[in-house]
Formats: sequence, structure tokens, C-alpha cells
Amino acid sequence: MDPKSDVFRQDPRNIQAWLVGHGLASLVAAVYLIREGNIPGVNIHIFDLHPDRGGEMVVSGNADEGYSLPFYCLPYLHGEGVKELLDLVPDIKHPGKTLADDVREFRFQLPRAQKHAGPRAVSVDASGNQAVLTKGKGIQLGLKDRMEVIKFIVSPEQPLHAKRIDEVFEKPFFDTGFWSLWSTTFSFQPWHSAAEFWRHLRKYLEEIQTLHEVDKCTQTRFNLFESLVLPITAFLKHEQVDFRYHAEVKDIKFYPDSDPTTVSEIAVTEDERDHLIDLDPQDLCLIDIGFSRSGAVMGSNERAPPFLSSNWEDSLLREWRLWQTLADKSPKFGSPTTFLSRPLESGLETFTTTIRGPAFMNLYDKLTHDQTGTGTLLSLAQSNWALTLSVPHQALFASQPDNVTVLCGSALRPAEEGNFVKKPMFACSGREIFAEVLAHLRFPAEPILEDSATIPCGMPLGTAPFLTRGPADRPLVIPRDTTNVALLGQFAELPDGDTTMSLDYSVRTAQVAVAKLLGLSRQPVSVKKNLLLEVLDLLI
Repeated sequence: MDPKSDVFRQDPRNIQAWLVGHGLASLVAAVYLIREGNIPGVNIHIFDLHPDRGGEMVVSGNADEGYSLPFYCLPYLHGEGVKELLDLVPDIKHPGKTLADDVREFRFQLPRAQKHAGPRAVSVDASGNQAVLTKGKGIQLGLKDRMEVIKFIVSPEQPLHAKRIDEVFEKPFFDTGFWSLWSTTFSFQPWHSAAEFWRHLRKYLEEIQTLHEVDKCTQTRFNLFESLVLPITAFLKHEQVDFRYHAEVKDIKFYPDSDPTTVSEIAVTEDERDHLIDLDPQDLCLIDIGFSRSGAVMGSNERAPPFLSSNWEDSLLREWRLWQTLADKSPKFGSPTTFLSRPLESGLETFTTTIRGPAFMNLYDKLTHDQTGTGTLLSLAQSNWALTLSVPHQALFASQPDNVTVLCGSALRPAEEGNFVKKPMFACSGREIFAEVLAHLRFPAEPILEDSATIPCGMPLGTAPFLTRGPADRPLVIPRDTTNVALLGQFAELPDGDTTMSLDYSVRTAQVAVAKLLGLSRQPVSVKKNLLLEVLDLLI
């Protein structure tokens, strides 16, 4: 039956919507069901394994013991999907206003960014005594590599499935400034999916030089958990959406069993009680199938995160079990094993450093010629760990005191030995990680190190959406020949070939799911690919 037909879709007041997973994609889907689909909030139910809101975007900590902030919760927003979302979410603390209004008002309070010539990196001068800021200029590719990239961009995607990037480009390519820029900006590794790299080149090539310049970003007042997730949750609760915590969905039952088409029952465990929820054919089931932050483990200023310890898979087994159950029913639901089985290829480490007093920022501003919060990402060019820093505008947390600065960092090669701390980053405490950062910047360790707390976070699946895959390993948002089910999040496949590993991607999967399931006349904006202009950019 056509899910868009008038016979199938009845009065929105008679539709029950069941959402599995409390990540951002589920929250956004609930917003669209209410605002675009006119489904009453009381008819929307959100199941979550965990005890409270937030999913993988949750933040923690305090100014004394140190904050912890996922790198993707920095206060920057990109993408048309996110912009549309901000206009749809009312700011219930300020009647008559939306989240977009708050973003626009906050923009006028921000300091003006300095004009920078592209991405920036810190290296050390020939004497080894002073850190020097360098700025990326142009494409930074030789003629041979330019031609190879052009050939790559204009080729079809299909032959690239299951290929690694280093199976397409030769070894010297990975020593270029061009590769360093893409690797730093998006966390690409040579063994990642060539198809994903192809998509990113086609989408971002025109704007890669300015993608992280803060004056070109949409900036939120605080981190994205406090400025986006909490207001959305508050709006949904105001609309009487039914949040069910500590609830594990064990199975989704379909009719017919032989070719899953229409969801008929949801098997769920709540309060240690198993029960079935019956769905009518017009009811909806939307599932956030997998999380990159699953299995994440936290360290402390004095202790390394127990990354890849013997029990690291425990949380994965619960958070990914439902997707595996669906995949066992039909290949139309993809293959979660593809993304779960290679933690050494998908792992990365991030950290959040909380610093009391002005000593660090005085030196940092002098080195980068920035006013706090106006700079772009900063790479430590000679770091064995491939470290990248971000110092956003302050405060990042509503509870953050005026004399405290919070910065974030990520490492693409945490299994390598540090340049100064002679062991892998995975084995380092937060204090040791920040000592390595200070040494690269040539900043004195004291009193900065004593006045700081660094919280490291090991993520076995941090870049899992970028792993090589077959063409059917990521299921379509609306699986073929289904009527009332949608799959959301970073591991679902959008029909227009958008790029994963971004907040906007999660938002767009929710937008597409609701628009398709309800047959809405207004469809989400497709990804723009100005291929001719991109190729000309490379040739110049």
C-alpha cells in the first residue's frame, strides 16, 4: 500500500507514532510530526534505554572537576536542515520566539572574528623553541594529484563502495596539505570509505577553506546539548509527548513475516516487564538504529579511559541489538556488523579541558592573533597523535564561571606514542594529554597544568559511519516496500547521497522520514552538488 495515499493516511489525530531511541534524530522527528504532520504530542511516544534525556549528545561535569563535552556538541551549526529546524522549535521560555530568534540575537553579542586566510596549524620553528602559526593557502596539490582528484570526483559512486581511500589514491597524496585539511576537518583516515570521501568532496569542496570560520557559522549561546537538545525536549514535554526511559525495545514485528512490510507490534521491556504494543496500519514506527558514541568510556584528569577494555562491548550489545534483530529479518535493514567489528579502524579519542584563570588564553590569543572564540580549528601539525584544538566562545556551559575557559580537542591517531609524553594517548590521563598539548604550543606547563582539568573520552565507534561498506550495508531511511517504518541517524542512507558524520545528517534523516511517511507536500531540501564549479576550483 502506498504510504502517501489518502486511504492509508487518516486524520493525524488518529495516528500513534512510536519512536525508538532518544538521540537527536528521534527528537527532531517528534518536532516534525507535531509541527508539520499535525500529530498531537500525546500520540507520540519515545522509548529510550537510558535514564534521562540527551542520547549521545549529553554533556557532564562542572567547573571544579572539569566539564566533558562531545566534540560534535561544540556551539556551531551547519546545514539547511538544521536552519529549518531552528525555525520550527518554539522557545518556550520566551513566548512568540523560536530557537532561530535566539541564535540571531546571540550573533549580535559575539565578538567579531579576525579575517584568516584559510585553515591554520601550529608548528615549531627550526630552533625548536617557539610555536609558529601557519595558514593554509589554496588547494595545496600538485598537478598530478589535482588530476587524480578531478578524475575521482567526476567518477560514479557505485564502484567506490567497499573501497578504501588509500586504494584510490597513492601514498604521496596523504602527505599533501589538501589531505591534511580534509582529514582534520572531517576526521578522515586513509582506510576510510572512498565513497564517503567522494561525497564530501562533491558537497564541500567550494567551502572547505572557510567551513570552520566562526563568523560564517551559525553559533548557539551554549553547547549544543544545552542550546538545542534541552529546548527541543522542553518543547516536546510541553506538547505532552510521552517519554519512556529505561525502556528497551527488543523486537519490531512485521506483517507479513516473509517480507517485512508493515509494523504490527513492538516488543518492549519496561520496568522489568515484557509486553507488546499493537500498531494499526496507519501508525508509525521510527527507529534511530545506531550511535557513534556507543561504547564511549571516560577517563579523568588522573586516569586514562579504559579504551577497548574487555567489557567495552557491553553497551554496544544493548544499543545496537535492535538493529541486528531487524537485519536478521531482511537485508533491506542493512548490516550493523559492518560498523561494529573494526574498533581499531573506527576508534578516536577526544578531550575537554577546563582551565581556571587567564594564563592559557593570554598565550593562546597572542599565538593565534585571535580574540577568544573568534578563531577556527587549530591543528598541531607535528603531533604524532594528530591533535586538533577548538577554543569556542565562552561560556560553553550555562554554569561556567567567568574565570573559567573550556576548550575541546580530538586525536585521529591516539594509538601512536606522543611526541613528549612517550606513550599512546589511549594510555594517558587527562593531565598527560594536556601536558602534550602545552608542549606542542611551547606554553609553560605551570601554572596552567595545575589550574586545569582534562577529561578524555575514548570512542571505539567514533568514526564508524566512515568505515568501508557495501551498497546495502546502510539501510534506506524508508526501507523498500515498507509502509509505516523509518530508520534514522548516522547509519541510515539518505536517497540523495548526503554526507554522514554531521548533526545536519541526523536532522535530515528525521525530516525525510516524516515527510515521506506522511506524504507531506513540502519535502526537505536536497543536497546541492555544484560539480562543475568544484572541478574548476581544482583547476585554478
